[in-house]
Amino acid sequence: MNNSSWYWPDVTNVDEAKKACRVAMWCAIFVASVTTIFAVLALSGAKPANLPIDGSALFDAALFAGIAFGLSRFSRFAGVAGFSLFLVERIYMIAKSGPAGGGLFLGIFILLGFLHGMRGAFAYHKSQSTAAVPLTSPPFS
Repeated sequence: MNNSSWYWPDVTNVDEAKKACRVAMWCAIFVASVTTIFAVLALSGAKPANLPIDGSALFDAALFAGIAFGLSRFSRFAGVAGFSLFLVERIYMIAKSGPAGGGLFLGIFILLGFLHGMRGAFAYHKSQSTAAVPLTSPPFS
């Protein structure tokens, strides 16, 4: 019986760990897409909703695209990088534009997605490392 929930999924088996990584991958794709849209709008001269975004946000979008690729490969580094980078950027956005402008409420759900992706990547590699050890007799016995 799977005792998984949407806010704290069970990552004890490989399939659930992969699912958690895929959720984080889609969160990274969403963040990269929205960041790209706002950065292009800022480059064109429109400053939407007084957000502190400029053309350099395209670099952030590229980072999140790379994180999405890493999460599709169940990378632990990508899991930690996605969670850390998103957390730091949310803190910066909230400090600059306030809770509403910083996307506090949607940001919490996306941050949870990155947290579960990080948990899923570590659980996936833990299950792979224990499955890779063959149970054979020692040599020269």
